[in-house]
Amino acid sequence: MRALFLGALVVVGLVSKATAQLAVGPIAITNNVNGVPITVSATSWITVSTVGNERIVDARIFADLIDLQKKFPNVVEGFKLSADGCANRGAGEQSPVVFFKSGSLRPVNDQLVMFIHGHVDVWSCTATSEKSEIKWKKKKIGFVNLKVPELHTVRNMKKSKDGTQPFSGSLPIQLVKRDRANIGVKIAESDIKLEGQDVIMTNANLNLAKVDINKKMHKALQSAIDPGKLRAVLPKEFQKMNMTVVSTRFRSYGGHAIAEINLAAADPSKTQ
Repeated sequence: MRALFLGALVVVGLVSKATAQLAVGPIAITNNVNGVPITVSATSWITVSTVGNERIVDARIFADLIDLQKKFPNVVEGFKLSADGCANRGAGEQSPVVFFKSGSLRPVNDQLVMFIHGHVDVWSCTATSEKSEIKWKKKKIGFVNLKVPELHTVRNMKKSKDGTQPFSGSLPIQLVKRDRANIGVKIAESDIKLEGQDVIMTNANLNLAKVDINKKMHKALQSAIDPGKLRAVLPKEFQKMNMTVVSTRFRSYGGHAIAEINLAAADPSKTQ
């Protein structure tokens, strides 16, 4: 029935030079984010018209992100901690490790805003006492391969906690056009504020923590929305067309965060 209706829509667009419209969906798209299944409900509206010898196709995709909003606290809890980096650090060097406690996600104007709370543990790497050991190494002496002893001195690094700094912050997220055919998510400048009376973090450590926070949040949102899969909501006949991204944005609909994508294509061969 749907194929018959779609065929009729295309015929109207090609023959009568009228405008025909088709709605498809909602279609559920599920992705795994930090072990949490997130389902995006996507609907498309397609308009086919003819101008001269061209068939003009305009498509609008709405992806409802309410499931991500509801489960965002669980997504935040699933972030893995950074690995111990003392093996690659020198003595006295500090490194921040970010812990997330809670988070929420709300649409604000044309953006999504993540509100997060947590703390940062600051660790130092301390050198332990030196150890010397003999290692046997193959060495060619003349025409003979022999094992000869070599003295090696090693100094292991020990990780120690310097303190904990609570933080809260907001990260504005934009849905952006990467090129004529692809979209993605982009984190605007984050606003991370340190809390508590004692400030133990340096500006360098705070910047490292911000980079870690931005990276984790960007990966989570990109995985949850998966812009590449949203085109699957279009009928197959239109997925094959070379459609250009016209505009993208986040918006609010009754409190639901919505990803809106507008596409367009012109095919001069279809009306001849």
